[in-house]
This record gives sequence, structure tokens and C-alpha cells, in this order.
Amino acid sequence: MKKTLFLWLAAVAVHTYLFYNQVQGYNATVFSLFLMIVVGMSQRQLLKKPSWWLAGGVQVLAAIAVSWHSTGWLQAMYVSSLFVFMGFTHSPQSSLYVAWVNGFCSAMFIGFASQFSYFKQLLEEWLRPYSGRFLRLKTSLYVMPFSITAGFYLLYSWANPDFWLDFSFFEFDLDLIFIGFVLFGLVWLCPLFFPWPDNSIGAADAQWSNSLVRLRQSKRGVAILGLKHENQQGVVLFWMLNLLITVFLGFNILQLFIPGLQSQPKGYSEQVHEGFNALLISILSAIALIMYYFRGNQNFYQNNTRLLRLVLVWILLNAFLGMFTFFKNTLYVEVFGLTFKRIWVYISLLLTLGGLVLTFFKLKGLKSNMFLLRQNLWFVYIILVGYGLVDWNRVITWYNFNYAKQLDMKYIQDLGTTRLPFLQKLIRANDPRVRLYKKDILEEISTWQMVHKQGGDWQSRNWDEEWLKKTLK
Repeated sequence: MKKTLFLWLAAVAVHTYLFYNQVQGYNATVFSLFLMIVVGMSQRQLLKKPSWWLAGGVQVLAAIAVSWHSTGWLQAMYVSSLFVFMGFTHSPQSSLYVAWVNGFCSAMFIGFASQFSYFKQLLEEWLRPYSGRFLRLKTSLYVMPFSITAGFYLLYSWANPDFWLDFSFFEFDLDLIFIGFVLFGLVWLCPLFFPWPDNSIGAADAQWSNSLVRLRQSKRGVAILGLKHENQQGVVLFWMLNLLITVFLGFNILQLFIPGLQSQPKGYSEQVHEGFNALLISILSAIALIMYYFRGNQNFYQNNTRLLRLVLVWILLNAFLGMFTFFKNTLYVEVFGLTFKRIWVYISLLLTLGGLVLTFFKLKGLKSNMFLLRQNLWFVYIILVGYGLVDWNRVITWYNFNYAKQLDMKYIQDLGTTRLPFLQKLIRANDPRVRLYKKDILEEISTWQMVHKQGGDWQSRNWDEEWLKKTLK
């Protein structure tokens, strides 16, 4: 227990050194790596838990993203990843959302408060050697005389100010903000070393199994008729849906080659956005319908082969619809270039297609709807953290200048500062596309250099800032 206490205090000291009067930068990566080491040393049983390693690895990736780019939403994502890591330290078998809730609640004083009894016991053990001396003093004999004497001393000092002793040599600066920051570190880091005993949320979540079990009912005849009727209903429904989506896909493909089929011609932007919205609704509806029909005993019904095949065709057709939307978005990007909105169309397509793949594995492995929810949350979480590792400002600027048929320079000017080195090279090369914006670009470069002329402490720096200092000359 003393080792755990020492590791906790060491983590608080490192946290204070790295983050007091600092912003997130290099300190995030250093702290995340150190945190995994000390938590693993204090609770060695966690080293055998794959979920703990996964949560720790993702929060290290989130820390690297902050140390690289250090944007506002990445900083928020990093804090959330620490909550997730704390939750899996508390209960490694938890689901992702349960881990986040447990981590958030335990960090907000609840975890620290739950250890009061232990800290009280520890304090009593430390004071036990001195308790006998204090008890032998009859304090009641001295409290009243001392208080009255002190009162008369204040009275005499008021009557003769020269009688007042000068205690100015005891003056010292007390940094209350620093003390508060240390106390904050003690509170939120405590649950990582002294686990929060309450796991009621995790216990409730554990009742929802990832695997399906066939439910046996007493009225077997009624159950079989119910499954048979539901199966027939599902067959009719997915036949109709498969036919409809096939016709829809064929019609959209024909529109690409026969513009006359468009009674109201639309631009690329409207086509892509409407197509993506339809795709998103279609895939989410597809997953919801599959979750409904294969929520229980339908998975074990002997005559469900036809329904299962139709569902697999439905998944495949929705995947084709996703690929078609990907193609249309690519056509749009080739003409008008990349933007964050168009990148998020790609990200959303990846997430929705990933949901379809996980739905396929749910059917194949006889998994529950809760399995699908849990795996999708992990998939979304990892993709969002991975998205933060890329400097999209540089990617968009580079792509649009090199490949876009129509360059929107006003949009480029609204991007982050990491686009500036590329624009500076274009200015030196007398590129006509930046001629009208040369003054604004140079002023922005000058302003950035002036603001970052004197670099701050290493804790708050990030790789983008170091790179810009070297390249903007």
C-alpha cells in the first residue's frame, strides 16, 4: 500500500510539473506514457487485461495528436480519453461508454472521497507514536489562560503600538493557485491508484451479454408460430427493400451517363450531400431492421435461411450504395478540391460501412445487439482519435493547389497556420494564384513569427510550432 501511495504522489508531482501554468503540448505525451507505467506498476493485474492496454494505447495516440497539432477539439478528445483509461483501470471488463462514465464520475471527487476511510486510517498510523504525548497534556488547563492572556496582549498593544511585536520576517508568498492545482491532481488521479469501489453501472452493463442464447419458453407452439410469422414478414420486407435499392442504384448510375434523366439538373454539391444523407438514413435503417429481426430466437430458427440470405444481400447493396456515394464525392473533390466537410463525408462513409461489416459479424457469430453497439462505439472512438493525427490543413492546401480544377483561395485563407509554409513557397515562385493574397499571407507569417518569437516552456510546445519556426523564414 505504501508503494501505491508513493506512485500516486509521484504522478501528482509529474502532473503538476507538466501542466501547471501550461497548455497541452509535449506534456500530454510525456504524461500519458508516464501514467501507463506507474498505473501498471501499482496494479500489475491490469497488465494481463487487453482492454486496459487498448484504452491506454488509444489515450497515448490522443496525446500524440495533441502534441502534434494541439487544437481545441483534440485537447477535449485527449481529456475524454483519460476518462476512458481511468474507467478501464477501474473495471477492465467494462464497455466503452461505461468506462467513460465511471472514469468521469471517479475523477470528479467521488473516487477521492471514497478513500477517506483509508486516508484517515493511514493518518492515525502516522500519528500513533506521538498520540501518547499529546494525551498526557491536560490541554483544558491551558486553553483558557492562554486565550485570556492573548486577549490582554492585544489590548495593551492597542494602547501602545510600540508594544506590538514585528512579525514581518515571517512574510512569505503563498501561491493559492498552485496549491489548488496540486489538490486537483490529488483528487482526479486518486482513482487510478485507489480504485473507486462502486461498480453498479458496470454490473448492470455486464448483464447484457455479447452472445445470444436461445430462450426456451413454456408455450412452445405459440413461440414457433410467432417466429414463423416474423420470418415470413421479414422475407417479404427484405425482398421489397432489395428490389427498391437495386432500382435506385441503377437509376443513379444511369444519371451519370444520361444527363437527360435529370429533370432538374443539380450541381455536384447538392447531389453529393443529398446522396450522402440518403445513404446515412438507409444504412442506419438497415442496421436497425437487422437488429430488430435478429434480436433473439430468430437467429436459431431452423427455417431462417431465406431471410438470412436476403439480409446479407441487403447489407451488400447498402455497401454498394456507400461506394457509389464515395465515387460521387470523389468527383466533387476532383473539381472543387478538398474541404473539411468533404473529408467528413469520407470519414462518415468509413464509419457507416464499418457498421455494416460489424452487423455482418453479428449475424455470422450469433452476437447480440449489445455486441454491435459496443463494437461500433470502439470503432468510432478509434477513428476519431486517428483523424486527429493528420494535419488536414496541410493536406487540403497541398491537394487543392495540385489537383483541384477550381481553386477556392478564400477557403484556403481560412485554414490553420500550418498551410503557410506551402503558400510561402508559392509566393517565392511568383505563382499567379496567390498574387492577390500575397500581402495578407506575408502579414500573417510576420504576425505568427512575432507572437512565437520567444518560445514558451517545452511543456506547452507542439510539433507544428517547432516545424513552423524552422520553415517560416
